[in-house]
Amino acid sequence: MNRKHLRRIGATAGVAAALVSVAVLGATNATGTQVEPTVPGTLRVFAGPYEQAQFCENGPTPVISGANGGALAASPVKFGKDAGKNRSYHALKATFEVAEPGGAAFLTRTEKIWPNGMVFNLALGAGELKPGGYRFRLRTVGGNEASAWTPWCAFTVTE
Repeated sequence: MNRKHLRRIGATAGVAAALVSVAVLGATNATGTQVEPTVPGTLRVFAGPYEQAQFCENGPTPVISGANGGALAASPVKFGKDAGKNRSYHALKATFEVAEPGGAAFLTRTEKIWPNGMVFNLALGAGELKPGGYRFRLRTVGGNEASAWTPWCAFTVTE
């Protein structure tokens, strides 16, 4: 065999290996080893990028400034459970709903999970919400499946 023939065999083997890899990855996702969408946990509100999280459970009602905006966030699972161990969360998304107390959702947005695979985040721009009371909830979406909704989390927007 000459060198040209050996290079062609090597290239063919490389293409075959790549096709096998693609087939295995496709089969892996199709067989259900992708993380199943579960109800997100640890709902929280951020008044700004450098502000501490205001948690929805067991504390005062979170507050953000209407003039500055903020962010609504949750984890794909509760803190501690699988945190940082399973990187297959990268394929998940979250659908957020924002509503006035007792009212229907007036804002619905689906966001990709952050690249680190540990946070769902909905940014609220300056002036996006007028001062008053609001609530939000979300659910995880993965492929054609969606989790149940989280409980509502109340928050207040100030001037």
